[in-house]
Amino acid sequence: MGTKTGLGITRSQLDAGRRKIAASLKEARLDDLYHRIPSEMSSLLGAGGIRFFLRDPLTEELYTRTPEGSRLRETRVAADPSSVVGYAAITRKTSFAWKRDPTLGEKRYVVAVPVLSGGDLAGVMELTHGAKDAVVDEERLKIFNELALLVGKRLQEILSESVRATPYDYLLESGGITRDGLRKAREEAVKQGRSVEHILLTLHRVDKVALGRSLAEHFECPFSPSPADRPAAADLLRRFSPEFLRTHAVLPVGWKGDRVEVIVVNPHNLMLVDDLSRQLGTERIALIVAVREDILAALDQVLAPVGSPAPAARTETAAEESEWEPLLAEESGYDLAKGQNAQIDSKTIRLVNDAIQAAVDRGASDIHFETTATGGLGIRFRVDGICHDYLQVQEACARPVVSRLKIMAQLNIAEHRLPQDGKIRLKDKRGRKTDLRVAIMPTTGGYEDVVLRLLPEYQVLKLDQIGMERENLERFRKVIEQPHGIVLCVGPTGSGKTTTLHAALSHVKGPTVKVWTAEDPIEITQEGIRQVQMHAQIGLTFERALRAFLRCDPDVVMIGEIRDRETADAAVEASLTGHLVMSTLHTNSAPETVTRLLEMGLDSFTFGSSLLGVLAQRLVRRLCDRCSESYTPASDEFQELKAQFGDPSRFDALKVDRKKLSLVRGKGCEACFNTGYRGRVGIHEFLVVTPGVRKLIQQQSQAEGIEKAARDAGMLTLKQDGIRKVLKGQTDLKEVLSITLEENL
Repeated sequence: MGTKTGLGITRSQLDAGRRKIAASLKEARLDDLYHRIPSEMSSLLGAGGIRFFLRDPLTEELYTRTPEGSRLRETRVAADPSSVVGYAAITRKTSFAWKRDPTLGEKRYVVAVPVLSGGDLAGVMELTHGAKDAVVDEERLKIFNELALLVGKRLQEILSESVRATPYDYLLESGGITRDGLRKAREEAVKQGRSVEHILLTLHRVDKVALGRSLAEHFECPFSPSPADRPAAADLLRRFSPEFLRTHAVLPVGWKGDRVEVIVVNPHNLMLVDDLSRQLGTERIALIVAVREDILAALDQVLAPVGSPAPAARTETAAEESEWEPLLAEESGYDLAKGQNAQIDSKTIRLVNDAIQAAVDRGASDIHFETTATGGLGIRFRVDGICHDYLQVQEACARPVVSRLKIMAQLNIAEHRLPQDGKIRLKDKRGRKTDLRVAIMPTTGGYEDVVLRLLPEYQVLKLDQIGMERENLERFRKVIEQPHGIVLCVGPTGSGKTTTLHAALSHVKGPTVKVWTAEDPIEITQEGIRQVQMHAQIGLTFERALRAFLRCDPDVVMIGEIRDRETADAAVEASLTGHLVMSTLHTNSAPETVTRLLEMGLDSFTFGSSLLGVLAQRLVRRLCDRCSESYTPASDEFQELKAQFGDPSRFDALKVDRKKLSLVRGKGCEACFNTGYRGRVGIHEFLVVTPGVRKLIQQQSQAEGIEKAARDAGMLTLKQDGIRKVLKGQTDLKEVLSITLEENL
C-alpha cells in the first residue's frame, strides 16, 4: 500500500490520475474543456465541482457552458472584482472566496486560477470545495494550478490549429500594403472604430480582389465582396435577434446542399461558430468571410422589414398619427448613441417617444413594456398607484423596442439573459425635464420586459403643500426646528417620503444652516443644500456617507434610508453630537418603526434620547374633480365612518353634523380612466416623542404600548387622518381602508 496523501488516495493513485488527465488533454476538443476534463479533475481532487470559463475576446466576459437536458446552458461572468472568477481574470492571480451554494444553502470555499495561453489570458478555472466550511489545502491547490497550466497549453494548441497566419499575409507578400502601412491602418481603425479591412480599402486604396484573396487564403474559406447581393433566408434570420446579428456581423444566406452558408467577419472565432451551430441546429455550417462594414450594410437592408413595429395605435388594428411631440434628449445616452439610431426603425423610435410623452402628460409614475409570446407588445401606465392599459400592438415589435430603450440608457443591447439597470434623461419640446430609471428583466421565450420609473423634475413643495392637517403640521414644524435629534419619515415605496423630507429641508435651510443629503437616487434637487448620490458598487453607502458628512461641518443631514444597524448607529451618533438627522424607513406605522429599530440592536437609552418624532404616511387617491358629486350620507354610512374612526370622543370633538355633512363620490370619466379618482393626497400619522413615549422606548416597550401613549398625547392614526380627509370631501372611506390595510377585516 502506498502513502496516503491529503486527498485521501495514495501517491501512486494521485500520479496515475494526473497522467490520465494529461493524456485526455492531448486529444481534448474545446467542448471537452467545458465538460469532460473538469469532471475528471473534480474526481481526482475530491472537489464539489470544477468549471472552466473561457474569455470572450469580443466582450472580455468569461463564459462557461453546462449541459441542461438536450441543450447547453451558458453562464457569463464579468471580468471585474464582483466575483472570484472575475477577480482572477483581471489580476491574473489565484483568488479565493467563500460562496454560498444556492442548492445546498451552505457556504463553500472557492478557488479561481487564471488559465494562460501563449502569455495571454485565455480563461479561468474555478474549483469549489466538496466539504462544508473546509478550505482548499496546499496540495490540492498545487495540483489544480498544474492542471490549469496544462489546460492553457492545450487551448493554445487548439487555437493554433485553426490560425496559421495573419489575414494580411498575401497583401504583404504581393506588395499590396507595407508593414508600416498595415500598422498605420490598424491604428486608424482603432481611432475610427472601424475594421482594419475598411481602412485598407478606403484610406490605403487596397484592391478589394487582393484583400479578398488574402482573407480567403488565411481563413481557408470563400470571400464575399458584396454580401448585400446575396439573398438572405428569412427563416434563418428569424432564429437570431437583430442585436446578435449586428453585434457579431453575421449574415445567414441560406442552404447549399446539406450545409448552411453564413457570412462572418472572423471564421476562426470558435465561440461564434459554436453559437451559430446551436441556434441553427446543425454543425454543418459553410462559413464565408467578408468585410464587417459590408455585412452590416447588408443587414440594414434585410432586417428593417423584419423588426418593424406596428404604428403607435391605440387599438390592435387602428393606426393614427401621434398627438404627442417626440422627446428630445439632454445629457443622456440618447445623444451618445445617435450613431446607433440608424439601426432602429423610425417607427420604433416614434412608438417609444409617444409612449414616454403620453406617460409624462398623464402624470404616470411608471411605464410597463410587456412582451407577448408572439413578440408583440403591451404598454401600461401606472397612474396614482394603479396600472392602466395604454396600447396593445400585435405585430412583432418587442425586440426593437427593447433595443431602442437599451440604447437610450447606454445598456448592453446584446445581453438578453441578465437583468440590467440604467437611466435616461429627457427634455420635451415644452422644456420639461424627466429622468427615467430603466429596469430590464428577462422573461419567457427569450424576450425581455422593461419598466421605466418616471422621475420628473419635481418642484420642491412647502410644508403646507403636502396635505398635513393643521395640528400635525404645527407639531412637525416644531420638531424639525430642533437643533439636534432624529426625525424619521416612514412608509412603503412610493408613499411620498422623499417629497416630505425635501419639504422639511426647504423649511430649515438658510444662509446660516449647512445641509448635506445622501440619496439613492437623487430625485429632487434644490438650491442651498449639498446632495450626494450613493454608489454601493464602489463602497459609497449611506453609513459611509453619513460618517463622512460629519467631517464636513453640517447642521442638518438627510439619509435616504436606514437599511441596516450600521447606518442606524451612525444616525444616532450624529444626532447625539449636535446634528439634526432626517431619514426614512420602510415600516407600516410610526410606533412599529420604533420597535423595528430596537430590534436592529440599537441601544434603547441613546436611541430614546435622540429620537424626536416619526411621521408615517401614505398616498390615497383623490376624488376626481371633473366627475365627482356631493351627497349627504345615509345614517348607516355615517355610523360606519364613526366606527372606523375608532375613538368616539375624539370623533365627537370634530363636531360633525350628519344632516349638514356633504361627502363626495366620483362617478368616473375619461379624465380619470373611469375610476372616479384623479391625483393623490397624503394621510399622516405623526408620533411626537414626549417624555412618556421616551420612557417607554428606553424600556423597550412593545409597539402597542407606545401607540397608546402617543394617541393619549394627541396622535391620530393613518386611518383617522384619512377619515378626516373623507369628511373634507377629498377622498372616500373605501380608498382609505384599502391603503391602511384594514378594509373589511
